[in-house]
Amino acid sequence: MQPFCLNAKTISDAWFQLIYNLFDRAYSQNIQRGSFENEQYRLQYPGIAVFIEHPYYDMIPVIPPGIGIPAPTTMEYIEDYFANYLMNPELAENETYTYASRIQHKMPKGGTQLERVIDMLKETPLTNQAAIEIGTPEDLDICYGKDGKIDPPCLRLLDFKVLPFDNDLILTVTAYFRSWDIWAGFPTNLGGIELLKQYVAGEANLKNGPLYAYSAGAHIYGYQEEIARLRTLKNR
Repeated sequence: MQPFCLNAKTISDAWFQLIYNLFDRAYSQNIQRGSFENEQYRLQYPGIAVFIEHPYYDMIPVIPPGIGIPAPTTMEYIEDYFANYLMNPELAENETYTYASRIQHKMPKGGTQLERVIDMLKETPLTNQAAIEIGTPEDLDICYGKDGKIDPPCLRLLDFKVLPFDNDLILTVTAYFRSWDIWAGFPTNLGGIELLKQYVAGEANLKNGPLYAYSAGAHIYGYQEEIARLRTLKNR
């Protein structure tokens, strides 16, 4: 089965393209492990590759008036996600990890993963080594969700790359998700990652650029199918 590849102008544009094309390209999968285990199904792409040219504009998916469904995220929620789930490494009670606890993971020679990447981009901006690992091999044994079941991080990798273009050094980021809720997770996740990229670009004195995202498990859940069909006017 072929992956779905798309070029989008904004996060909102990419979100709509994914939702709109899902029903023609997805397969149905009963959930055997993880969130909604043995309770829900997914409509899932075999794979997606997304290029977003201007991720800093129009992050919030547009829901036309009269449809009667809420937007899947807000700018306030994205900003809170960035501050508390991507930047603040402190764990709440019963949390085994957050993305921030991995992004801000302390390194053996001092500093954190994020600080190391920023320093690397300052000193050698054209490096291929400025990657932040979110996932670890141990996650399969140690990462429990709120339901007490193993639930490793969905986001596995953030790879920062600088592209020389028109005498500028343009910072990009590539995100890989092992599993990805397109309806609610996609715009919040990428909005927060875009704010993180803006932060890194500012710290490393680089020009902010586009965003790339990949997943072999991008989906909507069964309970989201009705509202996704309402948004796209796709009948069963």
